[in-house]
Amino acid sequence: MNMKLSKYEIQDLIERLQKGKNIPDDYKYKLFPVKQKEYELVYGGKMRKEDVLANEDGVFPVPLQVEKIFNGKRTAWKDGWRNIIAFGDNLQFLKTIYENKDPLIKDKVKGKVKLIYIDPPFATTDEFQNKEGAKAYNDKKKGAEFVEFFRRRLILAREILANDGSIYVHLDQKMSHYIKILMDEIFGKHFFRNELVWCYTGPSQTSKYFVRKHDTIFFYTKSQNYIFNTNDLRVPYKKSTASSGKTSFTGNTPEKKLKS
Repeated sequence: MNMKLSKYEIQDLIERLQKGKNIPDDYKYKLFPVKQKEYELVYGGKMRKEDVLANEDGVFPVPLQVEKIFNGKRTAWKDGWRNIIAFGDNLQFLKTIYENKDPLIKDKVKGKVKLIYIDPPFATTDEFQNKEGAKAYNDKKKGAEFVEFFRRRLILAREILANDGSIYVHLDQKMSHYIKILMDEIFGKHFFRNELVWCYTGPSQTSKYFVRKHDTIFFYTKSQNYIFNTNDLRVPYKKSTASSGKTSFTGNTPEKKLKS
């Protein structure tokens, strides 16, 4: 596809700029070609990655301060690190990590995170309360606003991951398809490892569609050399499976015959 402006288009663009007229959308991809080779998600309010990282969205890193110490007598890691529960805006906290200047975390977190698990709001447009009835959080964002809200956090999340790190994102049927495309853009579709389906049970009143009884977890890595602890994922075999001898992790070749 020819992405260069013709002489006519250049002249037309100059005249439109001089007269203050709107520029046709067709010119967008010729003036600012996308970096993605195959596809990208286009929607209103989408910022450039560079602008998000440069705080052009109006969100800035914030200084960290210790409010409370739990189990303070516990021995710290060899490098002096102690785990942190951060309370506050997660985008600000991610930017503080990315900036890598705060003395509490300087050179201790950025580029060293091995695992990120995100269980975000699901764009339900509801408000949620804790067990005591107090407001916990609201989930009012929807559509393009939700997508961009999440995208900016994913951009920062990738920046703080270690090269051998992984990220898991938990969603349901409402927005998972959009977020999958975003994650292909941000992490690279060749670093998509799997889609995990979390099935559950419970009553349902529906009679006009299939019951919604599963969530989706997307698994991506930052590089080809990532940590995946296969043995830690194993669970005890069912008696019938063990007695049949089909005990391979892959299900193809028996590893050994287990006693029932």
